[in-house]
Amino acid sequence: MKNGIEGSAMRDDAVTVGAITIIAMCVATVAHEAIGHGSVCLLLGGHITLLTNVYFRCAVESTLVSPSGPLGNLMAGLAGAAALQCLPSSYPRAKLFALLVTAFSFFWAFGYLIYSLATGDGDYAIAIRDFTGGLTTVWRIAGIAVGAVLYLLFRNELVAAITRLLGQRATHVMRISWLIATLAAVAAAALYTPGRKGAMIQAGLEIGAASLPLLTARPHAEGTGEMPVIARNVVWIAVAVISFAAFALTLGVGYAS
Repeated sequence: MKNGIEGSAMRDDAVTVGAITIIAMCVATVAHEAIGHGSVCLLLGGHITLLTNVYFRCAVESTLVSPSGPLGNLMAGLAGAAALQCLPSSYPRAKLFALLVTAFSFFWAFGYLIYSLATGDGDYAIAIRDFTGGLTTVWRIAGIAVGAVLYLLFRNELVAAITRLLGQRATHVMRISWLIATLAAVAAAALYTPGRKGAMIQAGLEIGAASLPLLTARPHAEGTGEMPVIARNVVWIAVAVISFAAFALTLGVGYAS
């Protein structure tokens, strides 16, 4: 009985972890689509013709619009990484939020580089065509190689950080985070009725497939990690409910003009 009580006390609250995950997923997506693509489109004097959690179109044709989405992810990832370093471990919920924003943003940016140049479609491929006049085999191989190196380097650093912060709890927390983020992204994309199936697949790739390395975090470290156990918190849960409702009814449903 004693071991059962101790095990329960050392277990992070799944509902709160899921709530933090949903907010982090929304931030990473808004950083790419709305802040990245959207702000550049508006700054160039254009207007947004399509904005969802997976698609973006601008009325102005510019070489700056396509790369601005991944740039938004990189900026969000750097902000998350800086917050992760600055926040003390005594703030476990905020620290997990920073970690997940960093993870979703960088995995999206680096994984998308591989996918875009392998398929010849998407932001990176469009950007290279715009800047160079064509997507040659050399550009594709070089881009895929760079993306793979960045992706693997970040994966190694992130898994090490997760293990250090969560210790034996790493697998439990990261499985919840990956599953909830993927389901939430796909569920929001399902509201885009003009192309529901394609949007859901794209959301699954951008969040779920890109962040699969979260599932590779294993509890190699001794103890429970540097971060205290994440207890239930109604504020984070309420913010997640409000954030996802707003996210789904705007970017999920989509804006078109």
